[in-house]
Amino acid sequence: MRDVYVVGGALYPAGRHYDKNHDDLAAAVLDKAIADAKADIDALFVASSTTELANRQQILGAYILESIGIDKIPVFRIENGDGSGGAAVALAYHALKSEEYNCVAVVGVDKPNDVLSNQQQDIYTTTLDTYFERYFGFTPLSLAALMAKMYLKKYEYKYEDLARWAVYMHAHGAGNPYAYFKRPIKLEDATNSEVVSEPLRLYDVGPLADGAAAAVLCANKKDGPRILTATTATNTRSFNARQEYDVLYSLQEASRRALDKAGVTPRDVAAAEVHDSFSILGVLAVEGLGLVKRGGALAALREGDLPVNLSGGFKARGNILGATGVYQLVEVAWQLMGKEFKRVDGSHGVIHSMGGIDKISTVVVLES
Repeated sequence: MRDVYVVGGALYPAGRHYDKNHDDLAAAVLDKAIADAKADIDALFVASSTTELANRQQILGAYILESIGIDKIPVFRIENGDGSGGAAVALAYHALKSEEYNCVAVVGVDKPNDVLSNQQQDIYTTTLDTYFERYFGFTPLSLAALMAKMYLKKYEYKYEDLARWAVYMHAHGAGNPYAYFKRPIKLEDATNSEVVSEPLRLYDVGPLADGAAAAVLCANKKDGPRILTATTATNTRSFNARQEYDVLYSLQEASRRALDKAGVTPRDVAAAEVHDSFSILGVLAVEGLGLVKRGGALAALREGDLPVNLSGGFKARGNILGATGVYQLVEVAWQLMGKEFKRVDGSHGVIHSMGGIDKISTVVVLES
């Protein structure tokens, strides 16, 4: 079986880009990533979760390729909600391992700010069960708030302990040129922000942002970090039927299989980018990857740094929905290389991309 490498990448600064279309953003990063890779691509994998609902656009990949003058190659669109980016990376990786292609590109793009905030939330809520959750007014925020309340009670933490996640993310975002928010905050900024769904406050929520990211993956072209494995797992339990609410079941399974297959332990991980659309999900992701023991993430934050979300995560870099998993791949690759970010002390990195509230998780393991 051939090895797969991340040989090119590009990121568009997260923000509000009213003057650009979906295909404009995606084409810009794809063109840069291909130039960075110095390789032609045989196929394109496109991750987007809002293109139909926010922009009334399908077959987006064809228009992206048209913008940069590439013709005839196959295009595949992947939709797994806000986990679309990770799923696209996994499919691209397996396509290369199958020897169908030599080099492929993955591009993630979403523009949630093209619609009003109430429409944004309605689109985001389509990741829940339409008939038994969304119809009755549940939202991703409200489910995350229930998980946070149960977690804080079970492990006897105060809200101030959870608020440190936002402080930690903003500190990293301040050093990321592609982040939506680039300023540090104080603990009191988070604890004094308005309650949005008790116990979660404004600073516990990753802002929806416009953006695009692209990566070029090639087989046996050793010009970047090697992808050791890309594993996806699902959790089909309904939210009300879960046995525990301090576990991300889809991540637990994907992480176990990915790390075992890669021959990597949590202690080997020098950099991790995890799904923290809400602060509690970031906490549970750190524990689900085994970087700390269950119930121990907030204690670890009190004691010092974790090798997590050096980009600032969803909270500071921004939540670009279906594109975020591609951002994470490029960010970790660059962190392992010391490109655009300070080089991490180690050779292994992990990304966790999740669709919905623990419905689908993809874990990708890289080695520099």
